[in-house]
Amino acid sequence: MRTAALSPPAPLLRANLPPWLVVAIACLASFMVVMDGSIVNVALPAMQRELQLSAQAQQWVIDAYLLSFGGCMLLAARAGDLYGRRPVLQAGLALFTFASLAGGLAGDAGLLLAARAAQGLGAAVLATSSMTLVMAATHHDRQARASALSWWAALNSAGFALGVVIGGLLTDGAGWRWVMFVNVPIGLLLIVGIACSLRPPPTQATRPVLDLPGALLSTLGSAALVYGITQSAAQGWGSPLVLGALGLSLAAFLLLLSVERRSQQPLVRLSIFELPGLAAGNLLMLCLGGLLAASIFLISNTLQQAAGYSARATGLAMLPMGVALAAVRLVFTRSIGAGASRRLPLWGALVAAAGLAWLARMPPQLVFWLDVLGPTLAAGAGLGMVILAATHAVSAGVPVHDAGMASGLANTARQLGGALGVAGIATVLHTVVRAQPASAGPQAALLAGSQAAFLAASGLALLCGLISLRLAPRG
Repeated sequence: MRTAALSPPAPLLRANLPPWLVVAIACLASFMVVMDGSIVNVALPAMQRELQLSAQAQQWVIDAYLLSFGGCMLLAARAGDLYGRRPVLQAGLALFTFASLAGGLAGDAGLLLAARAAQGLGAAVLATSSMTLVMAATHHDRQARASALSWWAALNSAGFALGVVIGGLLTDGAGWRWVMFVNVPIGLLLIVGIACSLRPPPTQATRPVLDLPGALLSTLGSAALVYGITQSAAQGWGSPLVLGALGLSLAAFLLLLSVERRSQQPLVRLSIFELPGLAAGNLLMLCLGGLLAASIFLISNTLQQAAGYSARATGLAMLPMGVALAAVRLVFTRSIGAGASRRLPLWGALVAAAGLAWLARMPPQLVFWLDVLGPTLAAGAGLGMVILAATHAVSAGVPVHDAGMASGLANTARQLGGALGVAGIATVLHTVVRAQPASAGPQAALLAGSQAAFLAASGLALLCGLISLRLAPRG
């Protein structure tokens, strides 16, 4: 359904404060969210030992966060549009901070998974609001927006890089609970910073209405889709449980389209996809989210459980990949912002696919520089190129009043892709492990499963390269 153009939003910043302050707040909030995702990957084996987590429960420590994150993203973005960035962002920060504290205090798997789901809801608010703040603060200058978004994306990668290192150091030193507690001081600092720098929203004559049916349907569809994929490894693709979950997901998404066409205040105004490159950009974000989350999960899991690395050694081993992700984004910022290097995401996808295929030949006895450093640098550099292009594809040409909606769509695609990617790669991994002969030891079976999963991830990287060819050229 088409709606009339909205008036320009009220100023975000308090008087006499520079625009870069909004960008800095947005980057720090996004940094914390991304760091939380990677920091927990490294701590999974320690969590499993202390809380006696099953293999499925370990996967759901990641998926509960990603699913809540992706499923609630559109609702969080729309709430920010309707009720104002400051109150929604403060509420999200409070929830994320409290859930991090609760997760660190959890005494069993149920409490930990509940805390992770609550973290995901708070993170949905932070991710959509942070990208929206960057877009709104720089809407007057295309090159300034490109530069700010590249810094935002680069600090996302820095959050990943530092997350794996900090996660390893904290897990080996203070214990896995501190990978949750570390978010608390950052969250409190951001709550104070937002209160001091952002304006309160203007008083509205009529109370805005959220599209709750749309939010419920999008969350239900996402949850059923991920659940069906995660259960396929244990139940088989033809089981009634898996087919029922996938059928429920399809029905929920089809009903969502019908609801959004008729809604007076839709969660997603479908006409936004008429913007050039937005549909292809979001599809690329979906695949990239799956590829990045699955790669982090798979590399961390393989190094610790198949190669015998400690949590600290795993974090340090993955640091170069995160540095490559961040560095590539900054190196190519100007060429992307100016509309050049249209084939950059294709070349990046090929480099990432080569790096992941290289990891698929990982031997039982690792040589770090050959079997870990080389391929992870290649994968990180390649993914950085593709993510940079996708970020600009979903933001270039978006009017300021649609910034929240565009941010919600992009982040929903990325996070839902992350949940699906971890679920799909874990399915490949566990299926191959179970197919190994009884004479193979557990480490050899896990290594064989990891090699097959790395090959599947390499194929997904090639798919990203094909999708990137559909991105609209930027002049």
